[in-house]
Amino acid sequence: MSRFKDFIKEPIEEASYAGNIGFEEMVMFYRKAKDDDIKKMEIMIRKKSWIGVKKLFKKILDIELKEK
Repeated sequence: MSRFKDFIKEPIEEASYAGNIGFEEMVMFYRKAKDDDIKKMEIMIRKKSWIGVKKLFKKILDIELKEK
């Protein structure tokens, strides 16, 4: 019986583009952030404030989101 991984010839990577926040980082943020920080992040996303979101992720998760 063939498995899905047998059909994959090249590594699969998460889609990445400028302004993209990865799924894993978003889950980590929602798990760790306080309610006020989540509200701030959601407002910044609606306003398309990429710089603000990057700063908030750095503050909460200590990771730097990069533009590609």
